[in-house]
Amino acid sequence: MIWRGIITKLWATIIAIVAIALVFLTILLLQFFENSNLHQTELQMHKIGTKSVQLIENGGDRRTALNSISDISGVYSAGSALVTNRDYWFSAPDKGFPRLNRHFFQSDPVLNKALVSGKFVEKQGAFSNGGTTPAKMIIIGLPVHTRLGENGALYIFQTLNIAQNAIDQSKKLIYISTGIAIILTTFFAFFLSTRIGAPLRRMRTAVLQVARGNFDINVPVVTRDEVGDLAVAFNKMRDDLKANMTALNQEKEQLAGILDNMADGVVLLDENGRIKAKNPPATAFVRSWAFEHDDARSPSILTEMLLSASGERKQQIQNVTTQGRFWVVILTPLYSRQKIRGAVAVLRDMTEEQHIDQMKKGFVANVSHELRTPVSMIQGYSEAIIDGIAETDQEKTDMAKIILDESKRLGRLVNELLDLAKLEAGHFQLNKKDVPLIDFFSHTVNKFSNLAEKTGIRLELETDAGENDCFVFDPDRVEQVMTNLIDNAIRHTSEEGWVHISVHLESGELSVKVRDSGTGIAEEDLPFVFERFYKADKARTRGKSGTGLGLAIAKHIIDAHGGEISVNSRKEHGTTFQFSLPDNGD
Repeated sequence: MIWRGIITKLWATIIAIVAIALVFLTILLLQFFENSNLHQTELQMHKIGTKSVQLIENGGDRRTALNSISDISGVYSAGSALVTNRDYWFSAPDKGFPRLNRHFFQSDPVLNKALVSGKFVEKQGAFSNGGTTPAKMIIIGLPVHTRLGENGALYIFQTLNIAQNAIDQSKKLIYISTGIAIILTTFFAFFLSTRIGAPLRRMRTAVLQVARGNFDINVPVVTRDEVGDLAVAFNKMRDDLKANMTALNQEKEQLAGILDNMADGVVLLDENGRIKAKNPPATAFVRSWAFEHDDARSPSILTEMLLSASGERKQQIQNVTTQGRFWVVILTPLYSRQKIRGAVAVLRDMTEEQHIDQMKKGFVANVSHELRTPVSMIQGYSEAIIDGIAETDQEKTDMAKIILDESKRLGRLVNELLDLAKLEAGHFQLNKKDVPLIDFFSHTVNKFSNLAEKTGIRLELETDAGENDCFVFDPDRVEQVMTNLIDNAIRHTSEEGWVHISVHLESGELSVKVRDSGTGIAEEDLPFVFERFYKADKARTRGKSGTGLGLAIAKHIIDAHGGEISVNSRKEHGTTFQFSLPDNGD
């Protein structure tokens, strides 16, 4: 992994550039030094040759001139040879020079030009004379005219070993300098790469932390260059990203809270009809559908509606009934450009609304019946009295009594409606006081003694309260509750049946039960008996059916006291209503 890093790449790039530059510089320097040394050698030899020619042409004694030439050449580690028409003279250091004869100079086409044409010649190469080992030399030839009138040539030669030694020394210096330069460049490149790479490594660590959701990490800005600008830009990006993620999470939490607390179910479907997300009400719908249809996958009704929406490209609405509950399903397709990528289905549980609508219709019918019957009787008996149909005073009295009873019945119905409206609106006050329990419940039960006796029903009161035991509640409202419960028990109990009222005071709580041996309540009606407008007994025979308001009023009164009321019943096995009141009196 280290070889893939930007630091290594930058370091290697700098080293490669410097190394290439140094290689080219070394080659150029070597070539320059080599050419320079050769040029210097040639100039030196040319000067030796010129001086030697002057000694031969202008000097007195020839031997003295030749000795001087030999001395001068020897000082510069060079050799010399004089070739004339008659003579040949050779002088060279002992080591490194081959023994060159007249034939060597005369047979060489270049060197011979100095003898024949009188030209200055120069030649470089490996030379030998016979079986001697070839030696690399440089030879120059200068034409000579002696005082005796002889023409010839003076040759100055020098081996290249001396120049090569100088070149080798120069190469050593260049190689050492190049090595030192590469080492220094390596350290410099590593230092520069580290200076650049350290902020980048910190930034990489910060990026990984941000990718893991840690938006609190900060990249320090230690330089004012491009890397520093990058760190500033990263910190700003991190702040913006943190703000956006916070806002997104808040919106997500708000949306999740809204969906989870919605009364309606919401289901998100993909393009294949599979459920991607749902809230609790929708979970209840899916569970009910799976139980009823033995299918744990997405409800088929949603898949069918999605197919219809894909074809018609519009919202779909359908009514669905499952497990006794009534749902309205509204499916809206979701688009990705022109393609449907899924849908959102809103599941509205309309069971309660449908039930309330049915109860309202039943209530209107019941109230209409309850109002029509007494009004018709009042109207009929009033007309009978006016028309003189009632001839005797007794008949008139009986008719007037019937009119009075029906008027009271109408008043009771209207009062119940008013009481329910006040209780539901909260526009009523409880008038709590200390109430003697035995006196209160004995009086309430005794009101129904005559009615129970006429219908052949045994009415019983049982209590463990003492003579002086009192409890704080609103006696008028609780009496209204007791009246409704006892009246319902008597009306739904057949002859020779019984109604039992028990009152118990225990641990500061008043508990009352009203039990009967009557017809009971169907199991499917039990959850709704305390709802307004609801009547478990659908018959409308006068004297056997109420308005459906009494139990709703009773529940509101008990709730207002901070108590609880409930019912247990089985069809044809009687019914038990019980309520309890806490001791929260003044």
